[in-house]
Amino acid sequence: MTHKPARGLALVATGALVALSAAPATAATPVAQADATALTLTVASTPTDSGAFSSTHDGSSESTSGSDRPALSVATGQSFAQVGTLAQDARTRVEQKQGYAEACAGLAGDGATVVGVGEGGCLTPGQNVRLNAATVDLSGLRIVEAEFLAGLDQQLQDALAPVLDELLPALSGGLEQALTGLGDLGVFLDAGVIQSQCTAGPGTSAGSAQIVDAAAYVEVGGSRVDLVALPVNPEPNTHVVTDLGAVTQEVLDAVRTELETAVDGALGPLTAVVDGAEVLAEALGQVGEQLAPLEDNVIDILLNEQVQVADDEIEVTALNLSVLPAAQEFDVDLLRAEIGRSHCGPTGRVGTPTPEPTPEPTDPPAPVPTSVPAGVETAASGGGMGAAGNLSLVGLLALAAGAGVASWRRSLRG
Repeated sequence: MTHKPARGLALVATGALVALSAAPATAATPVAQADATALTLTVASTPTDSGAFSSTHDGSSESTSGSDRPALSVATGQSFAQVGTLAQDARTRVEQKQGYAEACAGLAGDGATVVGVGEGGCLTPGQNVRLNAATVDLSGLRIVEAEFLAGLDQQLQDALAPVLDELLPALSGGLEQALTGLGDLGVFLDAGVIQSQCTAGPGTSAGSAQIVDAAAYVEVGGSRVDLVALPVNPEPNTHVVTDLGAVTQEVLDAVRTELETAVDGALGPLTAVVDGAEVLAEALGQVGEQLAPLEDNVIDILLNEQVQVADDEIEVTALNLSVLPAAQEFDVDLLRAEIGRSHCGPTGRVGTPTPEPTPEPTDPPAPVPTSVPAGVETAASGGGMGAAGNLSLVGLLALAAGAGVASWRRSLRG
């Protein structure tokens, strides 16, 4: 004979076990985190990087992922650096139940020595590395007839009219010859080491950057024109402004020399009317106007960029280089380079549970009665049955339970 109450109890027990087995396991919360990326490049809106090396501590052990010594070739499809050494490292640990994190990342020249995080950085210098920041194509410069005449007074325009067809080709030829000799303008960085490091611990974090033997320069016609020397230990978020006015003057001097030779014959008929220097000045003025964007900083460099995410979390980038929009007029492939990005934190304490969110206050529930009237009205004067006239809720439940047991036993005997 089937015992329904017993089967019901079994189903309840089974459901409780199923509910327990379906409950999700509580994942360990990391007490320290750190990661590092040596090089990130974005060329023509296409990013590539050296990957990341990361470390996480869960309170009992440290786990890492990625490579701490990536090859420069991992940043594919770029000519930013041909030879060099990349390094990126991160470590986490627990001391007295408190998490700590540290990281370093950077780029150095060929032959540099890679050291572990915590030794003042990731790299010690070797040979200097040359970084190709941009190339400025000057082949689009032209001397335009309409603009050329617009800059001259009427007397000079009248004097030039008979020989203009001969003069302009000579000027254009001289300009082309000068620019061919100059070649494209190369904008470069030269450095022994560019690296950052950071640390994070209980309620605190810090970061710094180290830049050794570094400078920005431009090559014009095979000669180097220095723009700026970079500080060794820059203050946080230091902007380096590079003025290319000196480069513009180098270009104009070369063009002037070539034009004076190229237009020697063309200016002959004008010597009785006007000094040929005015013609050269007007031609150089046109070229100078087209070179004006060079004076507006082709590159922008930010050193020791620091972002304080929280008291115990910081991100540091040793050098952040951007090619500005002004360079678009010279068909420059826009480039953004982030060298030496270190990220430390957040950190926590072992065994500290994640605080539960405080529930929003709600209206209090209606009070549950502790007794039920027995159906006999209590006398207003306080007489009558009084407390005996009420059966407690507990008593009713006890009676109901007893009746149920008696009924169950009768069913078993039957």
